[in-house]
Amino acid sequence: MEEKIVLPPKYYHTNFEYLLTFVKEKYHHLLNTSEWSFLRKYYTLPEDAQCLFIRFTNRKGLFFRSDNLKYEELQDIPSQLKTLLKAGFLSKPDPLEHLHLTKDLLDVLTKAELLKFFSLNSMKSEKKEVIVSYLLAEFDYSELIKIINEATEIVKMNFEMEVSFLRFLFFGNRAMDMTEFVLRDMGLVQYYQQQEDDLVARFETRKDADDKWMVSDQFLIFDELSKSVETQEVLEWYMTLFDTIKDLSPIAKPSFDKLALRVARFFERAKQPGYAIEVYKTTPIAPARERLTRCLAKLGNIEEAKTWCELMIEQPQNNDEQYFAEYFIGNLGTKKSKKQTTTWLQNSKEIVISKIYKNQVELGAIDYFFENEFEAAFSENYPWRSIFGLWLWDIIFDPTLVSFHHPFQRRPSDLYLPDFYEKRHEQVEAKLMEFSDSDELLEYLWLNFTKHLDTANPFVVWLEEIWTLVRIIVIRIDLESLRSIVRKMAENLVENSRGFPDLLVWSESHYELVEIKGPNDNLSHQQLFWLRYFEEIGVKASVLRVKYQKDE
Repeated sequence: MEEKIVLPPKYYHTNFEYLLTFVKEKYHHLLNTSEWSFLRKYYTLPEDAQCLFIRFTNRKGLFFRSDNLKYEELQDIPSQLKTLLKAGFLSKPDPLEHLHLTKDLLDVLTKAELLKFFSLNSMKSEKKEVIVSYLLAEFDYSELIKIINEATEIVKMNFEMEVSFLRFLFFGNRAMDMTEFVLRDMGLVQYYQQQEDDLVARFETRKDADDKWMVSDQFLIFDELSKSVETQEVLEWYMTLFDTIKDLSPIAKPSFDKLALRVARFFERAKQPGYAIEVYKTTPIAPARERLTRCLAKLGNIEEAKTWCELMIEQPQNNDEQYFAEYFIGNLGTKKSKKQTTTWLQNSKEIVISKIYKNQVELGAIDYFFENEFEAAFSENYPWRSIFGLWLWDIIFDPTLVSFHHPFQRRPSDLYLPDFYEKRHEQVEAKLMEFSDSDELLEYLWLNFTKHLDTANPFVVWLEEIWTLVRIIVIRIDLESLRSIVRKMAENLVENSRGFPDLLVWSESHYELVEIKGPNDNLSHQQLFWLRYFEEIGVKASVLRVKYQKDE
């Protein structure tokens, strides 16, 4: 039985201090006056006051009850509260300064407290949300804050922007938080350990950081707008935003493109293809051109739709675009064409399985192969991604490529950017050619599997069953074909690390990769890409259609 890990009483203080030291070292050149001011004031606080403030920063919200705080590791909490209030790290709710935060303040109170403080016994049967809405509609905000201050002890955390931004600089994004430290310290996640000196700043300039922060804000704004205003207003907001970010930092551009896709899809779902077209034209990333073409066709703009199809055929961004355009352009005329995926599926072999496997066709197919004296296992993308991750491990986690910025990264920051392979082309080719036979490769993969076992990464699933499939694939498929597959994955990791066949089927003298399709299933373009590529390089792969036994 593993010994339970117990964190030190003030573990969160240690972690916060580490974060601040890290940010000062890596980003001293771009911190502004308010952030330096916060740091200077923070370091003048007694340790217990620092701890109490950190406790607040790790909780949700800006307002907190201060009359029942209990932290065993802190001495004389009322005294620490006074220290924080005097130093400006906390403040009492203010009728002038905090009017825009009145709803946040009301949310801190319980339903019973709202009824009591505002004499609303007649609303006992209402939900808290209804009561809050009523108070905001019927009461003056300053009066609400005044009544709350007289009735209970609540404080507001200050320096929230400074703390949030320093944390953002450390992680390079707003999705991660201080729980990453806890996950590591509790042994729940094992991160790949880069040398501290090898970690480099994610942002070179203040503009890089500000632009990335700004775009993340726009996602929140869009979520609110999409629920509360008309689609025309959403379009006006987006186009105004697009017009103001012509010099957007390259580090923030991928995030903005993702926002554009989200906004455009919102318009499609709202039955506004014309609005969607306007937004799709502002971003180059897939699947913008495909969705744009579909919207044009829906509005009857056939010639323009054909032009976009021709462009996608000549300069495809990925396999989905190419196959879509080849099929869709044929259907924009009078003569309809079949999808390549449909043709491939229709020409495949078919088997009959029991109806007990309905909605579990892969299990039914595995049972079929067992009955025919083959071994079979569900594989899909897992063993292929593991082969890629183990084979190129040293390249993926190479700190000299300036793609690791903090100690909690599971992958290089440019892993899914278009130039990932271009920057590492020579290293990848050298590693692919390093092994002269499959035995050498298998030994190397196993060495990395055992050496890095359980390390957080985007590729390898640390399960014995996955290693078994890796071993079978490396033994059965010739080395040159494996090199070709890993190289093809590296060229476009976003697209080519998915779409592999469902099953690996093998015996002592045979192997095959099999894509299983039920009665109503279709092949995806990415699945077709791998099937065609496997055929081209001599890897055995096929599609197997499944239908169910009829009732007797």
